[in-house]
Amino acid sequence: MGDYADFCESYGGTANDPDFMDRWLDQYASGSTSVDRYISKSEESKFISEFDLSDIEWQQVKSYVAIFIDQSLKKHHEVNNYITGQGQWGKFTEIRSINDHGNGKIVYGITRKHFKLICEILEITGGGGDPLLRDERY
Repeated sequence: MGDYADFCESYGGTANDPDFMDRWLDQYASGSTSVDRYISKSEESKFISEFDLSDIEWQQVKSYVAIFIDQSLKKHHEVNNYITGQGQWGKFTEIRSINDHGNGKIVYGITRKHFKLICEILEITGGGGDPLLRDERY
């Protein structure tokens, strides 16, 4: 029983907790992504309808949010920097854009529509950066 007790403790539980393994399986072995645990099915339906998203757009939004969560990022532009650094913009063909913030500041990011959705999902604000003047999908 020592190995099981050690296992439970390493995940913040105890061997005496009869529900520990069910919770562990739900969290770590369910096959769901961090986003699936973060967004309920009713919220998912609401977002898809409200933002008129295709299935591909929704999957890409979820992937974008997963990077934010899984990398423990604090600001949305950090996700853009991460995707750029990893050379992964090809995975975001439906939501990516080249964004013009004025004063010659042109960056890879996501469209205004998808930015608004990401902020709503993550309950974050746009931050204090330069306002977006133009976004162009590519």
